[in-house]
Amino acid sequence: MKRLLYIFILGLITVLNYSCIKSKGDDFIPNLPSPSISGFENSYTTFTRRDVLSISPTVKDESLYDFSWRVYSTNFVVNSGVIPKGDLIASTKNLNYTVLLNPGPYILTFNVKNKQTGVTQIFTSKLNVSTLTMNGWYLLKDDGLKTDFDFIHSTGRIDNWMAFHNDGMSMKGKSIRSVFAGSFKMSPSSTDLFGALVVISDQDAAIFRIDNGKLMLNADNMFFSKPAVFKPQNILQPQSDNLVRLINDGKVYSMQKGALFTNPPLSTYKMSPIVGSAGTDVMFDQNSKSIVTVDGTNFIPVHNLATTLKNMDAEPIWAGAYPGVRAAVLELFRKTSGEGYLAKLFGTYGPLAGYSNPFIEGKIVPQAHGIMSADVIGGNYDSDYIYYAKANKIYLTDFTSLSENLQITLAAGDQVTCIQHVKYPVPNAANIVVTTDYLVIAAYSSATGKYKVWLHKISSIGTIQALPQPNFEGTGKVTSVNYIENGIGNRFY
Repeated sequence: MKRLLYIFILGLITVLNYSCIKSKGDDFIPNLPSPSISGFENSYTTFTRRDVLSISPTVKDESLYDFSWRVYSTNFVVNSGVIPKGDLIASTKNLNYTVLLNPGPYILTFNVKNKQTGVTQIFTSKLNVSTLTMNGWYLLKDDGLKTDFDFIHSTGRIDNWMAFHNDGMSMKGKSIRSVFAGSFKMSPSSTDLFGALVVISDQDAAIFRIDNGKLMLNADNMFFSKPAVFKPQNILQPQSDNLVRLINDGKVYSMQKGALFTNPPLSTYKMSPIVGSAGTDVMFDQNSKSIVTVDGTNFIPVHNLATTLKNMDAEPIWAGAYPGVRAAVLELFRKTSGEGYLAKLFGTYGPLAGYSNPFIEGKIVPQAHGIMSADVIGGNYDSDYIYYAKANKIYLTDFTSLSENLQITLAAGDQVTCIQHVKYPVPNAANIVVTTDYLVIAAYSSATGKYKVWLHKISSIGTIQALPQPNFEGTGKVTSVNYIENGIGNRFY
């Protein structure tokens, strides 16, 4: 899609350029050679309201030409009928531009006009305009009363990021989860697309712009009709990027980006807060004790042949859903007997949407297995490894063997609060280059009221090694981690 977008804009620039060349029909335009330039790169990255974009290209026989520079935003909806306008930012050969552009992707053009013929040659480059908030780690935390982010970037940090950008206002309550939601907008027809963080606590919900940190929607105005019982339990970004999903008091609320959360359809469903998103959203109905998937706004019972996933004498305690190349779902249940059941499902659309049986295999997990009494459980995008923590100890098991392997023992008094595999970007195809790949572990000390966060490299067999010191430390309890790169974030595993 990005490639088509650039092609569209370049084509538009070319058309506009030729439309400015006037001809009487019998004019003679000599076949002069194209200008030869150097010192103009294929791409540039800059920070708005901080940097000066300075480019000094070398142009052979520069006295023959006039020069100008323009920028074209690529952050628009292609089918909206709105054509982006290029802004003139200089009429000189050398560019020294104080960047005041909104964050986002642009095309920068260096326009070289032959004084004799009036013909303009256009040289293009990708320009990424960023802010400090668009690259780094967002650690969702709470102090028992208020929820906020600590944001860590390459040159520093912003503690209590929500309050910093919103006149001292944080969210109420204890933090639950934050997810990245791309291509967000504030109305159906808006062409202002932005990356957002959607956050829930046990008392609140909010949506923040990443580029400037501003609160865009809160619990009072993000619903067409706010639920009579407001009890946020989970939030997820489905594979369908135009939606955001909220589990509130056992009911599923869906938001079309550009609109608000709609009331759930009338049904007998009471959804568990343990959910995941792969080819569709995988949920569990606590009334029928059956897995149900959600596609768009449609609730779909699993295929009739998936009898193992229907009328289960169990409740889910953890789910790991892995879209893209992995295309798998693992879900751990606790049966009324106390023993566990670990199910593995296909994560592609067809099986999850009920067209075929999604069930692959299941394993009985003994009640005495450590994972059945774990404080926190996390998955691994690349393979069937599962990490779990009991107090200050982190263990590794796997779907095949269910062996229990102690990996790390943290300091006495450290209580693990979060385990996530942060892998960016999502490997949607075999040739995706992953830039960030860590098992993130957060722990909290009640004695100090502070957190520690470690970024662990994962071996090919799923193991991790103790690190000499935490990567990040701060005040509060971390429950969720988001990594943002150029305004785009990781998925939650």
